[in-house]
Amino acid sequence: MQGPEIITSRLEEAGIAYCIVGGLASIAYGRPRLTLDADLVLVLEPQQVERLIQIFPERDFYLPPATVLHTELQRETRGHFNIIHQHSALRADCYLAGTSELAHWEMKNRRRLPMGSGEAWFAPPESVIVHKLIFFREGGSQKHLDDIRAMLSGGHSVRNDTLLAWVDKLGLRDEWKSVEFPGNPSEA
Repeated sequence: MQGPEIITSRLEEAGIAYCIVGGLASIAYGRPRLTLDADLVLVLEPQQVERLIQIFPERDFYLPPATVLHTELQRETRGHFNIIHQHSALRADCYLAGTSELAHWEMKNRRRLPMGSGEAWFAPPESVIVHKLIFFREGGSQKHLDDIRAMLSGGHSVRNDTLLAWVDKLGLRDEWKSVEFPGNPSEA
């Protein structure tokens, strides 16, 4: 097992809820491109920290110490840590759901899709687009807009009403207008 499933399969075995967002999700819904890491949203409870450490043993993985994980769990939003497979350098950026309404909506609406030699849980395309808009707002990288355009033309069904509701709720209307593609419902 060489791809991100080396991490996602362990999370599943341990009963830790996750969904893939970011580049891997935009690839699943759009077009192939290079990405160097996996972005995951996790619902991790304090009592699951020891199990997390067990399933990612130090001989094979980098994982922050339990004290760091517990500190990140205390954040209401933006809790974050990395898991790195030491033999392949595969990195998972793990973002904790915390109190994020979007993260909890993603978990309720996640989808099981093919990945590598198996399957994994992916955030719905609407939330992947919203994350890409947030990343575009924060860093200005055009790759996020390119990913969105590819997702919208990739043949996967995107619920425009749901997408625009999140765009408005998170104040992303200007970023959404930057996407510029035929049929963009930004004026809806």
